[in-house]
Amino acid sequence: MKEEYQYFATLIASVALGWVVARLPLGLPRQWMCSAAGLLLLLFFCGAQTIHTLITIGVNAVMILTLRDCHIWSMMFTFGYLAFFRSVTYFGLEDTNEFCNAVQLILTLKTIGVAFEVHDTQLRSRGLAPFASNSAAFSCMNTYMDVSPSFMDIVHYCLCYIGLMTGPYFKFKTYDDMIHSSTLPIMPRIKMAQQRLAMLPVYLVCFLTMSSIFRQSMLWDDSFYEETSFVYRYFYMVALFVFFRMKFYIAWLMSESACIMAGLGLYPAVSKPKPGYGPTEPEKLAETVDQSTEFSYETIYNIDEYEVEFVPTVRGAMKAWNMTVQYWLAWHVYRRVPLKSIRTAVVMFVSAYWHGLHGGYYISLLTVPLMLAAEDWVPENAPRWGKAVNWFMRMRAFEYMSMGFMCLTYARTMRYWGSIYFIGHIVATVFLVAGKIYRHTTRRRRLQDEVDATARVAARQSQSQTNLPQETTTTIRATQPDKLHAH
Repeated sequence: MKEEYQYFATLIASVALGWVVARLPLGLPRQWMCSAAGLLLLLFFCGAQTIHTLITIGVNAVMILTLRDCHIWSMMFTFGYLAFFRSVTYFGLEDTNEFCNAVQLILTLKTIGVAFEVHDTQLRSRGLAPFASNSAAFSCMNTYMDVSPSFMDIVHYCLCYIGLMTGPYFKFKTYDDMIHSSTLPIMPRIKMAQQRLAMLPVYLVCFLTMSSIFRQSMLWDDSFYEETSFVYRYFYMVALFVFFRMKFYIAWLMSESACIMAGLGLYPAVSKPKPGYGPTEPEKLAETVDQSTEFSYETIYNIDEYEVEFVPTVRGAMKAWNMTVQYWLAWHVYRRVPLKSIRTAVVMFVSAYWHGLHGGYYISLLTVPLMLAAEDWVPENAPRWGKAVNWFMRMRAFEYMSMGFMCLTYARTMRYWGSIYFIGHIVATVFLVAGKIYRHTTRRRRLQDEVDATARVAARQSQSQTNLPQETTTTIRATQPDKLHAH
């Protein structure tokens, strides 16, 4: 817990430092301040292991500036070095701590991301788009996203103290806009940061309460499985997931606030920025900015806690979690895979690999498709009680899958899941089968109703055609006396 308190103090300092950065002159003063603060953080938390960060940055910077297909080389080297970084003990080197691992995770996204930005800029210069899209924001004509960083620009971008260990992920272009432009005065930034931190006390109380009562290390203690009941073990999972969520809420809210205070990712709302990407209508940035201009921090918006807590579906909750990293995966992996049929599988593998080499990550992420399929039985127009049931089951699904990230290893995760009789897999399978039966029954009933309705329409038409000659005969008979009288 001592390290976590130190880390929380660092997050507070990062928010405060944003006030200083915002008041510095544009260009080099801001750039060097952000990099110096980041380097100090690295040395404090990582010590000699900072060498891994410097190697990753230096090699990537050289490749980006010298190689034609720099994005491919950067991805291969950085993901390869990530594997080496996580297995240094096999080479007789000192093991890395959790803070160094967090830095390397974010650095992986940054270095590969800036390589893709440079590559996409080169494509646009030749009149080509990075990939097919109907959106003007992604076309070859959108030169707003063009970048041409120097060696030191890449170094400064990677060492920037903002989000160094927690994210959010932000592009080089977003960073460059912060360094070289200033549009929003400091007071509105303070107000925006205060609004973003409004729920922080609640999250802190929940985190401290849960962390003092429930310990993650209990999950690999034999007595936990030998001396406790199924009910206790199950609700221990529920409590740990509260602790798990609050830890990320606190870190990401503080990091977003540090971005806001420094002016990173702040754009006029009229440009319609999106998490990770930035302005989707950059042509509107040229409009006059005054005191009445509404600004948005959507570019660095990483977590929507309300959606995570209350949206009824697994898909909805996943979209609201770590949104800037989801952008990175969508932009650099999903959209670049030529075969649509394997895109999702490739993204899941890359995500699991990025998180770590622990088996718990993989079996948890491989459970996601089952949970998604299980919730598909709920129709979009389901009644309120149906959505409430789906929300309840969705929360249980996330608690169940989170155990892979807390137990880490395959053996520990399977042991815990086994101790609660794989209830998550069983319930999801039951929902999946019940949903298929429900849809099949509903489809048959709907088809039968359509057949009955068609038969009723046909019967009415037949009856009307049968009555038509009788009505005609009656009409003729009624007119005959008039004709005789006329003669």
